[in-house]
Amino acid sequence: MILGMDWLTKYHATIDCKQKTLALTIFEGESIMYKGSCPIPTVPLISAAKSCKLVGKGYTAYFCTIETVDT
Repeated sequence: MILGMDWLTKYHATIDCKQKTLALTIFEGESIMYKGSCPIPTVPLISAAKSCKLVGKGYTAYFCTIETVDT
């Protein structure tokens, strides 16, 4: 999970890496907590340099960004 600092600040995030938890404060003091359950990543991570090399060799890659829009 990748979250931006502005978004984390907006929701007063507290991240506990040892316990693998993310606590967020939403609507007027109401909190939610996300607890990671998988100690080993299910999606392999590779460096940007390696991904560029693989794309250059013709491998398919999908890149995305997530943006919040205030309405």
